[in-house]
Amino acid sequence: MWYCNNNFTAFTPTNVGRRFYKFSKSNGYKCDYWKWVDDTLHPRVGNLIHNINKENDNFHREKKALESRMTDLEKCLTSDIEENCERLDKITKSEEAVVDNEEVGVDKSKKKVYKMLIVIATLRCCFAAFITFFVIK
Repeated sequence: MWYCNNNFTAFTPTNVGRRFYKFSKSNGYKCDYWKWVDDTLHPRVGNLIHNINKENDNFHREKKALESRMTDLEKCLTSDIEENCERLDKITKSEEAVVDNEEVGVDKSKKKVYKMLIVIATLRCCFAAFITFFVIK
């Protein structure tokens, strides 16, 4: 007794896209018997289907290559962004240090100005005292 396993589609250049049934015996032995489901295709139609399938395969290969390239670019961009962030962090930290140093410098400058003002005030007092002492004498 013969059993129909399934219907399949041919992909050979001469019968591309044509469906067929494949049969086997009841005891599980394979058999080379098969039967076409579809009528014979016009050669031009078969050629068109074959070319479309080839083009489709090329598109799939190109898509995989582009996806791989995109993944590589994403990795590259990610590493560039991480490096730039690290550089920015270093620059920010060094600027903070400079700002801190400038603040320390500003504090030192303020102290120097205050000291100079104290010296000037002291000298004025001394000068006034000297003049007063000189005038009284």
